[in-house]
Amino acid sequence: MKSLLLTLTVSIVTLCSVASCANNGSNDSEAAALLALAFSGREFRTSFEAVSEFDGSYIVPQNYQSAATHDLTAERVYSGNYAHKGWIYSTAGDSHRAYPTVQFHKLDGGSFRGLVYMELEVYLQNVTLPTGSGHWFSFITVARRTEDAFWDAVTVNVGYEGIVHLMHVPTVGKKEWSYQSTSLFFPQNQWVKLGLCISMDEQKGFARAYQDGVLVSAAPVSGFGTIPQVHYGLYAHKDMNQGIIYNDDLLIKEVLFCP
Repeated sequence: MKSLLLTLTVSIVTLCSVASCANNGSNDSEAAALLALAFSGREFRTSFEAVSEFDGSYIVPQNYQSAATHDLTAERVYSGNYAHKGWIYSTAGDSHRAYPTVQFHKLDGGSFRGLVYMELEVYLQNVTLPTGSGHWFSFITVARRTEDAFWDAVTVNVGYEGIVHLMHVPTVGKKEWSYQSTSLFFPQNQWVKLGLCISMDEQKGFARAYQDGVLVSAAPVSGFGTIPQVHYGLYAHKDMNQGIIYNDDLLIKEVLFCP
């Protein structure tokens, strides 16, 4: 009860500060920053230092479909001692999968709620996406549902065009963007920070994808109110026969505002 009262008190004080800023003609972004400081949503962080960080969630078996695998590695890291590495070595019968999941709905606290921001460092190494091939690499997958077999997900992908975009928006199989960059290409063989701000609100859901802090794709999202599970790592078109991806410094957080 004391912590709840403290939170309410801080929020009220902050809101008063916001009102004061508005009355004094201060910058709205300054007021928003003050309000954000008063909000402490749930968060999940990992630098992929140990497999145990994903205890309680499903991890795709190594050498899945005898076509792709994954592990923690020290050969290329953004920070800490290890990063997650996924790699393809043969075509597959279904989409390539080599990743850990984070299944919030199975963990203490349950599914993430409200507006959620996530970011991670990505290093895509020597991946060929032939022009017009339909090949794709997916960096971020955010589920609408709790079912293991059907995630009904929103994804952040790169295709042969070489530009990051949202997929399955507002619903599965669609890409009805409200904004899409056509000039900011995704660079390979270097670390890139990818971000996603997403609301699964049933009436006013939306998603915004960022590359190194720059908005690259935005779209409405039809959701069911929460984010039950996510995955990162290697997820790619089944016909690809080579490719390596590294992930590091993953953050997932309930927020009040998008960046």
